[in-house]
Amino acid sequence: MELVDNTIVRAAVASFAAQPNQATALEVLRSCMFGDLLLDTTGSDAPTSTGWAPGARLQIRRGTGPDGRGALFAFTRNEEIAKLYPSGTPTMSLVNPAAGVLELAKSQQDAWLYIDPAGPTCAVSAAEIDFALRNPNNESLKIATVDLHAGRIDRQKVLDLLKQDGPLLLGVDETSQPGKVGFRTTAMPDGSPGLFAFTSAPEVVTHNVADAVMASTTEKVIDIAREQGYGGLVINPSGPYVAVTLSELGS
Repeated sequence: MELVDNTIVRAAVASFAAQPNQATALEVLRSCMFGDLLLDTTGSDAPTSTGWAPGARLQIRRGTGPDGRGALFAFTRNEEIAKLYPSGTPTMSLVNPAAGVLELAKSQQDAWLYIDPAGPTCAVSAAEIDFALRNPNNESLKIATVDLHAGRIDRQKVLDLLKQDGPLLLGVDETSQPGKVGFRTTAMPDGSPGLFAFTSAPEVVTHNVADAVMASTTEKVIDIAREQGYGGLVINPSGPYVAVTLSELGS
């Protein structure tokens, strides 16, 4: 099994630590909508080959946030956990989907989620977590856009996911003409108008922090694009992005 090393989250956290502001904080939040993170379970009973035995003790390391309220600790790799202990201390960790770690923090009513607390670090607030989880998250499509950019998959994988009726979000400009929904748009490579679409709420506000989030589905967004004369979609314009034409989607 490949060890967790979430370089994307760690890079976002390092950028935030170097320059804490709204933009870098949102970058951390959107990077936590896919991939895996670790929880520190050092001191817990060791699992067997089939999992934890009945009555086994599982303890997850926690701490306090900048205001003294409770915080869940999460880590991008085992080396970040080791920084919290004296050299040579045996540590234990539990792999979780990053979005699942956000869910855990919310379910436990943690005020903060501290990522790599030994530093560089970033504390994600309960309000930010609630915003991220309030809307649907198309993690499969997000992963596909990242993998396509990295050359790990071909373009057809992204098209196949868009043809499945999964969640997809739109950014809405609330300062546009009253009574009319103002979607964020761009130009496609062929010059035709393109509609921005997003895999999660943090993707929307990372692109434009003033926008409202409109939850929809791939099928409905493609219908909107076709009915309003768009040539295609640009998924996650803050990157890695992918532009697809309606003709590629069979529309």
